[in-house]
Amino acid sequence: MNKKNLMNKNIFKTRKTGFAVITAPLICLLSALLLSSCSPKSSLTLDWKPDLQLVKQEMRQKEVSLATNSGRAAAFGSKIDAIIGRLPDYDNDDQVKIDLSKAIASLGQVHTNLGLAEEKVLPFRLYMWQGRLYVIDTLTGFREVLYTELAKINGHPVSDVMAQLTDVISRDNEQGLLVNIPRYIIRPSILHGLGAIEDKSKISLTFRQEDGTDIKKTVQPVSQNDSTLLNLISPYKDTLLSSINSKRIYSFTNLSAEQTLYVAYNSCAEDSEYPVKRFVQDIKTSLKTSPVQKVIVDLRANSGGNSSVIHPLMTSLLQDPVLKNHVLVLIGRGTASSAMLNAYEFRENLQAKLLGEPTNGDPNKPGEVQLLQLPETGLTVTYSTSEFHFSDSADDALMPDIPVDYTITDYREGNDPVLSAALAYRFQD
Repeated sequence: MNKKNLMNKNIFKTRKTGFAVITAPLICLLSALLLSSCSPKSSLTLDWKPDLQLVKQEMRQKEVSLATNSGRAAAFGSKIDAIIGRLPDYDNDDQVKIDLSKAIASLGQVHTNLGLAEEKVLPFRLYMWQGRLYVIDTLTGFREVLYTELAKINGHPVSDVMAQLTDVISRDNEQGLLVNIPRYIIRPSILHGLGAIEDKSKISLTFRQEDGTDIKKTVQPVSQNDSTLLNLISPYKDTLLSSINSKRIYSFTNLSAEQTLYVAYNSCAEDSEYPVKRFVQDIKTSLKTSPVQKVIVDLRANSGGNSSVIHPLMTSLLQDPVLKNHVLVLIGRGTASSAMLNAYEFRENLQAKLLGEPTNGDPNKPGEVQLLQLPETGLTVTYSTSEFHFSDSADDALMPDIPVDYTITDYREGNDPVLSAALAYRFQD
C-alpha cells in the first residue's frame, strides 16, 4: 500500500443529533492514531541504506568505467542517492532491488550487474524469438503449454513486462535481452518488484497456441534445486547432440560417418574429475582410431569463466596438419565473456569459421570481474575492473561469419539448424 496522509476531513464525522462525551484517554488515543497516520512507515524488511552506500562507495572507486570517469561516477552516485531518498516510499524490498538493478544496468556492461538471488521460479524454460516468449521446456504437468507463447502474466501483456525489463538487465548489446529476459521473467521477486504480480506464491499465466486460442494456468513457483525442476520434459534430450553433451563441462563425439569431431565446451572451467589434458589426450586417441576432416566446437551454452582452460585443445589442433584450418565454432546468444574470447581466438589462430548468432558480449567492453557482497541484504554485485579491446570491429558483439537462425519451429521439430549448417559446411582447400 502506498504511504498517504490519512488525515482526511471525511475520516471522522460528527452526527447532527445527540451529544458526544470525549474523555481524556479517548483524545490521547485519537491523537496517537492521527500522528501514526502522518508518520511515514517503511514496508521494507531489509536494511537497505548501508548496502546502498557501500555500492556507491565501492563501485565509484573500483568499477573501471566509474573510477576513470568522474562525471560518470557522479551520475551513478546520484542514482544511488535517489534510491536512498525514496526508501520510506517503497512498498516492498523487491521494488528496491529493481531500482538498484536499473542503476547498475545503466552502466551498460554485461559483467557489471546485480546478481539474481536464489528463489523459487516458474517451472518453464523460455526462448525469445521475434519479440515473443515461447515455452521450450517444462514439467510434465504443463505439457499442454509446451511450445506455446507466454502471452500474459496476471493479466498484463508479456510485451509490457519485457519492456520494463529492458532497463533492469545489464548487458553489452541486445543479445543480452534475448538470453536474460527468459531468465528474469520466471522469477516472482522480479515480477513483484515490477508490479506485475502481488502474490508471489501463485501466478496467473496465459499461454497462446498456434491457432490463437489461449490456455490459462495458475502456477506455483518451484525450487530451482527441486528434483521436479531438474526433470523437465526435454523431448529431444536424447536426439539433439547439444543436449546429449550438455551434462558435462566438456565432452566430445566422433561422428565418423560425417568425418567430423564434435566438441561441446559448456563452461570455461576445469573438470576436477576429468582434467582438460586428459580430455585432449582422449580426443587424440579417438582421432587415431577414426580420423576426421573437420572439428566443430560448440560454445553456444558457454557463458564464460577462465579463458585459458581450452588452450591445450587449441594447441593440439594447431599441431594437426589436417585440422588446424578445418575448425568451425558455434556461437550464439548464450556465448559470453571468456567463451566469446575463446571464439575470437579460434578465429584468429586457427582461421576458424564462426556460425550461429552474435554473442552476448562485446569484445571491446571491460572485464576482470570482482564481487561485492552486500552484508545486510545478502545480495551480490559484480563489476568490471579492467578495460579490454580485442577486436578492431565497431560491432558490439562477436559476429558470426555464417549467420544461422534458431527458430521456435526448430525447437518444436527437434532441429539444430546451426549444427546442421556446420555439418554441411565444406572447406575450400
